[in-house]
Amino acid sequence: MRHRVAGRKLTRDSQHRIALRRNLVRALLINGRITTTLAKAKAVRPYVEKLVTRAKKAAELKDAGGENSRADYVHQVRLLAREVPDRKLLSLLVDVVGPMVKDRPGGYTRILRDARNSLGDNAPRAIFEFVDRAEELDDEAPEPEGKGKKK
Repeated sequence: MRHRVAGRKLTRDSQHRIALRRNLVRALLINGRITTTLAKAKAVRPYVEKLVTRAKKAAELKDAGGENSRADYVHQVRLLAREVPDRKLLSLLVDVVGPMVKDRPGGYTRILRDARNSLGDNAPRAIFEFVDRAEELDDEAPEPEGKGKKK
């Protein structure tokens, strides 16, 4: 029985789940919208919501000024840096996404079911995106680093 056990296993061990979660968050921050399986989107959604809430708090503290708010701002950014180790994504989260959702009390993301299932295992697919998907998020996103063709 799994009574009172939070989170979804997604048939992966803990290290693989952490890596999957970080990769999905990274892709969502860079692109603003990703297509994944419904189970993965539902598993990552609370994590993304908490990150965006922290970014929103950090953005408010950054604008507030004052001695205590500076220390609280640094604390929020360090908590975010623990979960999002990439500095470019961290600055995107605090400087763009945080102010983008400052008037929204919660529910920063949405999950839309895709009509087509995944070809390999027939798993239900979903589109996972920010509700206030601003164009500035697309402009400010860092270029993904990967094993693409070298110029």
